[in-house]
Amino acid sequence: MKFLVYMLRIRRLEFRIAEIPIFSIPVLLTLRDAAPLRTFAFWEGLFLFFLLFAFGDVINCLADRDLDAKHKKHLSEAIYGLGVRFVTFQLWAMAVVALGLAAHLGWQLHRWILVPAVGFGLFLGYAYSVPPLRLKARGVWNFICVWAVVFVGPMLLAAWIVADLPSPLVIAVAAAFGVIQEGIIQVNSAEDYFEDRESGVRTMIIALGLHRGIAAAVAAVVIGGAALVGVFGWAFIARAVSPAVSWSIAPLVLSCLAAALWVARLHRGIRGQNLEESVAKVKKAGKLVPLWLTLIAWASLGASLAIFLSGRGK
Repeated sequence: MKFLVYMLRIRRLEFRIAEIPIFSIPVLLTLRDAAPLRTFAFWEGLFLFFLLFAFGDVINCLADRDLDAKHKKHLSEAIYGLGVRFVTFQLWAMAVVALGLAAHLGWQLHRWILVPAVGFGLFLGYAYSVPPLRLKARGVWNFICVWAVVFVGPMLLAAWIVADLPSPLVIAVAAAFGVIQEGIIQVNSAEDYFEDRESGVRTMIIALGLHRGIAAAVAAVVIGGAALVGVFGWAFIARAVSPAVSWSIAPLVLSCLAAALWVARLHRGIRGQNLEESVAKVKKAGKLVPLWLTLIAWASLGASLAIFLSGRGK
């Protein structure tokens, strides 16, 4: 029983709920009917999608096993409970299976771009957590890598599963969605300011300093949110979404606005404060990070569903 618990724990199943919109948004923005959803290739692609996320979660747990022994003991316990060599073997097996699935989908769908795309995704997942690159500890590269490997890359992959090429709409939504979500995540990163500084993990917040890092988070949330709402607004017009359905963009507008006000208020609240006081306020504000991430993700999914339903049969 413990073996199964450890296996599931290092795959961070709690993140799966956040990954559903990341997959579904580009699929809904790409399709004009539901026929591809009934194909084996679609479900094979969905399995590949979640497998890649699991690879990233497992390799991050493995690379941070000693650091997690201080602050996330349950993850470190799972790695050592399973054995470092066995977890390493799992990662190799997951990578081989992922490339095999990509090759099969490439052959089946005549989209061979899936093979190098998956290979590059595996590399980024490795490079984020493992030396010598360890992009999570390279300042601004931390932001760029998470934006690419958690949001933009997976969303483009999802689009490739159902179409020959991701549309400009999907690319724009993925880019904007990644920016606002990463801006919110920076508040979560700032909560660990002292721990990361002590451990030598040079995140973007550490590289910029806490106050400038939160200012960068404000910019990302405002710019990303404005771009996301703007792109969806344009798509509603271009896809001739009916006035009766257009209200479905309202939750996205309100979520982005509320998140921007939340992070701006945090930035204003820590201005002129010392590090200890600032981190305490960040930790308090950070309790809302999962809420904002979830609201924006599912509001974006709702807007995408409205576009899909409006375009069916056209």
